[in-house]
Amino acid sequence: MAGLKPTFNLGAIKNYMQDQINEIADKSIQALEYEGELFINKARQSGNYTDRTGNLRASIGYIILQDGKEVKSSFIGTTNDGTEQGYKTAREVALEYPKGMVLIGVAGMGYAAAVESRGFDVITGSAPNSNEIKDLLGAINL
Repeated sequence: MAGLKPTFNLGAIKNYMQDQINEIADKSIQALEYEGELFINKARQSGNYTDRTGNLRASIGYIILQDGKEVKSSFIGTTNDGTEQGYKTAREVALEYPKGMVLIGVAGMGYAAAVESRGFDVITGSAPNSNEIKDLLGAINL
């Protein structure tokens, strides 16, 4: 009695699965990048405070991490101090997330929380909620 002989290549299956995983990761990063850009635009346009130096709005930005490694970031502003401080703050927060895929949005100036505590919206009203991100990620099609 002859045994079963596979007509498939196990290596090809592993490659196919890895390609699918990579495609899902790429599309997930694109979705998080989209949410990050929305966050920046909303926060910079709708912030109901006076930004005398431009540093606070310039410090608003995001980074995307995949297993602790930065894969995307956006910190573009009108002042170097603001953009540098925003990026520095985001990298500090990033140290807390060594695993998984993470979107971190910040207003990097040290006084951002004080401005928010006075009733002004710096970034709180612009941050996407978890349901928005879940819905966006759930809509990924392969």
